[in-house]
Amino acid sequence: MQLAQQMYDELDEQGKRRYTVDEIAAEFGVTRPAIYRHLNKTTP
Repeated sequence: MQLAQQMYDELDEQGKRRYTVDEIAAEFGVTRPAIYRHLNKTTP
């Protein structure tokens, strides 16, 4: 799920997140809590 982290970190032209956690979860077919658990594991 490294791609999920990359999607979460990607910013648009205004410096805001390009993808919401809801959009990332829908892309991978998982729940929002699953995305948050993954992001917490990969964040230093």
